[in-house]
Amino acid sequence: MSPDRLVLLDGRSVLVRALRAEDRELDRAAVAGLSARSRYLRFAAPLPKMSNSLLSQMMAFDGGRHVAYAALTPDEAAIVGVGRFVRPCDQAGEAEVAIGIADAWQGAGLGSGLLCRLIAHARQTDLGRLTAITLSENRAAGHLACAAGFSLSRYDGIYTEYELPLVA
Repeated sequence: MSPDRLVLLDGRSVLVRALRAEDRELDRAAVAGLSARSRYLRFAAPLPKMSNSLLSQMMAFDGGRHVAYAALTPDEAAIVGVGRFVRPCDQAGEAEVAIGIADAWQGAGLGSGLLCRLIAHARQTDLGRLTAITLSENRAAGHLACAAGFSLSRYDGIYTEYELPLVA
């Protein structure tokens, strides 16, 4: 995928493209640059630092089972957002989406832009549905999911699950 320019609600722009293996250290820096609160909301646990094993897992995208898009500053010096979907090995036809946005870039439409690209990509595959599991306290993620067409499918106290059927 060649980079696409995405203009955000506040006028800033980013380049959106597939995450690449050579982006490993940019991705590590992006997660390290998140506030403690944003890391907690993204990973559903306190995460003072990303381990090498977690980074390797997040960089194990293949364009099919694990799809990841990066939003980068126009000079491509920094990743300011990542959106991905991963198909669990035991659930054919389904994938879970996850999005992380740098604090200074939140609220400007970047999450929506990444989620729209993920949905469009998923619709071109054999997936039947996307899910998003969030901490229930992460209301922004819930609003983002609902605005993209997901509906609440399960509430389990600390977690809320949303789903988007991809076939009519």
